[in-house]
Amino acid sequence: MELPTFAAFVTSGLEDIAAAEIKASLSGVRILETRQKVVLAEAADPRVFKNLRTIDDVAIVSALSSSVDSLEDLITLIASGADLNETIAIAGRADIFEDAFSVTVSAAHTAYGPGKVIEEAISREISKRYAWQYIQGQRAAIDVRVFIDGTWAVIGIRLYDEPLSRRTYRTANVRGSLRPTVAAALVRLAVVDGKRHRVWDPFCGSGTIVCEAAAMDHEVWGTDIDPEAVDASRENISAVNHAYWGRIENADSTNLKTWQRHRSATAVVSNLPWGKQVAIKSKQALYTSVSSGVAELGRRGGTGVLLTAEPQPIVQRLSREPGIRLDEQRIGLLGQTPTILIVRPVR
Repeated sequence: MELPTFAAFVTSGLEDIAAAEIKASLSGVRILETRQKVVLAEAADPRVFKNLRTIDDVAIVSALSSSVDSLEDLITLIASGADLNETIAIAGRADIFEDAFSVTVSAAHTAYGPGKVIEEAISREISKRYAWQYIQGQRAAIDVRVFIDGTWAVIGIRLYDEPLSRRTYRTANVRGSLRPTVAAALVRLAVVDGKRHRVWDPFCGSGTIVCEAAAMDHEVWGTDIDPEAVDASRENISAVNHAYWGRIENADSTNLKTWQRHRSATAVVSNLPWGKQVAIKSKQALYTSVSSGVAELGRRGGTGVLLTAEPQPIVQRLSREPGIRLDEQRIGLLGQTPTILIVRPVR
């Protein structure tokens, strides 16, 4: 019996990390293909994806084509290639279906109109074919997910009421708060050996990275110079593990003394302050402390994973440091292409 196909939607640049999490966490799941922002996989049970942390959302695929050259081709794919009733049943969502649906469109590198035009055309075709009511401006219990990249298109039904990227612990936010799925991916990059680590975020903001690390059962510490961020981080981490509330401190991590206090960390994972979102007193001090701190950590056998919109000053400093290896990985986030810097010991 042929297994259903699922599309896991991820942040651009993190597809391999998401695919690795799927392989490591889920039995009976086979990766079919990895594309930009999408991992396709086969699975017998749609519920298995529920606890993945690097996946933004999941849909069960109803139809897929690599030759959708026009809006008319997309409509034809819906009319002749997709059986949404069957997809809804396989997804286990038939019991909540009340003949109403919404449409979510993601489209890139396509010449047949913006997302709104595509959404309207799709909703008209589905309403005509199935006699369902289209709900505009909000998500219905049955949400038709359409993803288009050039001529490659996938149509499916979202599996869950809420996106997987939504976290119940996240009740407090500050400017520059990181997307939880990206935070989870950064932690997974830092701890590839399957062991329990001591994770420190020197610029923790609202605590998304420490919350994700704690949810993966690592020990965590967080530091921020902004008292408002410390309060937010403490509130959020308390929802994951209240024992870590006291490990969030108000301190300046551009000061090397702060790094010395956290020498017990085996992994440093941080979203460095972005100039447009968070005020930075001294970029020079930031780059110096971070570069020196993660280089020293790497020489001790630890790993540093840093997300930054301005990698070059840190790369220049780290390239002069002995005993470490530096890797770079670009992602797409908030309309920008920040870089993940990964510092590991030379083996």
